[in-house]
Amino acid sequence: MDKKLIFTAVSAALGTSYYFSRSGKILFILLLYFIFLYMTAGFRNLLLQCAAAALFFSSANIAAIRQKTVFTGRESTFLITFSEMPDFDGSLLKSPVKSRNESLQLFYSIGTEEEKSALQQYMDPGLSCLISGKLEKPEAARNENGFDYKKFLIQKNISWILRAKTLSLDRCRHNPKNPAFMISSLRAKGISYISVHFPETSKGFVSALIFGDGKEIGEEDYLAYQRLGIVHLLAISGLHVSFLTGILFYLGIRMGITREKMSMIILILLPAYMTLSGGSPSVLRSCLMAMLYFFLSLCRKKQAITASMACVFLFLLLYRPYMLFNIGFQLSFLVSFSIVLSSPILKKYPNHLHQLLIMSIICQLAAIPVLLYHFYEVSVLGIFLNVLYVPLYSILFLPFSMIALAFSIFLPQLSEPLIVLLDLSFRFCSWFAERISKIPLSYLTFGKPAYWTMLLLSFIILILFIQWERTSLAKCRKAVFLLAAVLLVQYHINKFSPFGEVTFLDVGQGDSILIQLPYSRGNYLIDTGGHLMFHQEKWKERRKVFDTGSGTIIPLLKSKGIHSLDKLILTHPDTDHIGSADKILDGIGVKQIVLGAGNEQKYREKDFIQTAARKGIPVAEVKRGDRWKAGEAEFFVLNPYRREEETNELSIVLFAKMGGLTWLFTGDFGVKSEGELLRTYPGLSADILKAGHHGSKTSSSAEFLNGISPMAAVISAGKNNRYGHPHQETLKALSMLHIRVFRTDEQGAVTYRFLGRRGTFSTSLP
Repeated sequence: MDKKLIFTAVSAALGTSYYFSRSGKILFILLLYFIFLYMTAGFRNLLLQCAAAALFFSSANIAAIRQKTVFTGRESTFLITFSEMPDFDGSLLKSPVKSRNESLQLFYSIGTEEEKSALQQYMDPGLSCLISGKLEKPEAARNENGFDYKKFLIQKNISWILRAKTLSLDRCRHNPKNPAFMISSLRAKGISYISVHFPETSKGFVSALIFGDGKEIGEEDYLAYQRLGIVHLLAISGLHVSFLTGILFYLGIRMGITREKMSMIILILLPAYMTLSGGSPSVLRSCLMAMLYFFLSLCRKKQAITASMACVFLFLLLYRPYMLFNIGFQLSFLVSFSIVLSSPILKKYPNHLHQLLIMSIICQLAAIPVLLYHFYEVSVLGIFLNVLYVPLYSILFLPFSMIALAFSIFLPQLSEPLIVLLDLSFRFCSWFAERISKIPLSYLTFGKPAYWTMLLLSFIILILFIQWERTSLAKCRKAVFLLAAVLLVQYHINKFSPFGEVTFLDVGQGDSILIQLPYSRGNYLIDTGGHLMFHQEKWKERRKVFDTGSGTIIPLLKSKGIHSLDKLILTHPDTDHIGSADKILDGIGVKQIVLGAGNEQKYREKDFIQTAARKGIPVAEVKRGDRWKAGEAEFFVLNPYRREEETNELSIVLFAKMGGLTWLFTGDFGVKSEGELLRTYPGLSADILKAGHHGSKTSSSAEFLNGISPMAAVISAGKNNRYGHPHQETLKALSMLHIRVFRTDEQGAVTYRFLGRRGTFSTSLP
């Protein structure tokens, strides 16, 4: 029965995946799986699994039909109900809300500190408000392998973003409290209490462990935990639920309550705990499994843990098919299944420390395909750190956090030493994790594997587990060797690739261009984008300020398996071109920084110069006449050639030959300098022009466009930017000459992928 349920879970996952992807690749896996079933389990079981796949295919279809919106997008007035406490992030209020029984994602810009204070005091789950605003369709990823907000919201059954213009408390009323709203309100108050009464460095960890809310965890801390493969400790997991239910059951028995009554009490409390702890996939899995266990114990029945897990998986997938694509859902079930199914392996190691190490190895192996697909890297030291951190968090920090919170509420005069000690403990663990994460090779970036690589990796890991269970790890040399070989090839995949790419990234109102040459002969990044930082009042400050370097460019580089940049070329010192340079240097290796001659003074005080000096990264200055060659690609520096007061005119201008085309990258080059360039190089022409200064009318004059006669021009500008880029004058001049225009503000990232002297253009957005 257990085996049949596990097969049914696989069938359900494949049936659901095929509906949403309609991919021939998923269909191929499904056919292989059915052939395997026919050969090993017989025709009857094959029919059963075909029926299961069809059932969950139909379930996904029903979910997609129910996802259809009742809104047209032209509505301007909405009656909304808050199903949970809104998140106040500086001057921004954001929350999922209900309107006409449909979920919307609300955003509201708060005008004053007094208004924020009033909203925080009055807001509560269940509050209904009549507001005015407009609906927007969420966008897909604007860069390759970037965060897809549209898919993220679809997983939450949300089809629209609601931008509120007004949110007046005079037009709000409290609805009668139902149990779910009351628990959500209690959760919100608990998180708020921790935020106020616990130290800055530890409040995020305490909230994450108790209420499943980690938004207050510092960006550096979270990144270090993620890189080391221990970020799962910052989410409520099966260990938390097992610990809490175990303690509660034990205390109840010690107080004289019968086992049956305690089982019933826990069955009543666990649904409330699911809401109280945020209802993440790992929480749902562990709570539902615990509920199933206690229910079966009341019925005097037993069921294997694998069967229970498969039942919970099937229930959640039937209830909410989109959950299959949630990373937490994938990792939670994959790792849990691998631990349970590997129990025969664990029994071979009687020593508890050895068991903990082997369990960590099993978890890391099982998670490799998912981690590479979503995060593009795997921690090397995570295996050993899990052995240290898992007991520390589950046995010490979780109960310690609860005790500290209880003392802070009921015995505040005695809580201070506990909170200080807890804070010191979290500080030390974060400091240690951050230091370890900076050790060379503490984590390895493999890039996003291709479909066939993912399939091969999954198959080899499965074979490794089967052999390990039957024999020993020492006798699994072939499987280990194959796994290492595939990972080694994936790590160096760019060295074997004959393809090259030129990508104009969408970094908002700024420039950033990635050049990848075939066989990894050169990886160059021209500019980094960046945002101007304005001083804001304290109440307006966001918890985390988005940076194009760490938020867009570094993830893209890692997804492509790029371990280091051969050149970081910074055209001129404007913030929208170099503002994220420091984050780039912190996030990936850089062999050389290239600056334009004549700009030395303007760069001297920039943070990235100090970072480069600390890391020993050489800084080169280039001027007109400099050139270099990499493989078949050639690069020529056409500017700067003299000192200028105006930084835009000092922009590095690169002329390149690659992929069968000629390219002109102009930075923020202005009209005046364009004329001088044509006079100096009268025969200059280029197939592709990176339009200067984001399509401003101060660049790309008709004379210049006539002179270089490009087939296409790429304009890098931010969507709805405050400067009105690109200007109509520039667009008109391009149109008059029948030059094809690519725009990052409308089409997202623009990529030219080439093989030899032939290539094609594509955009992230249609």
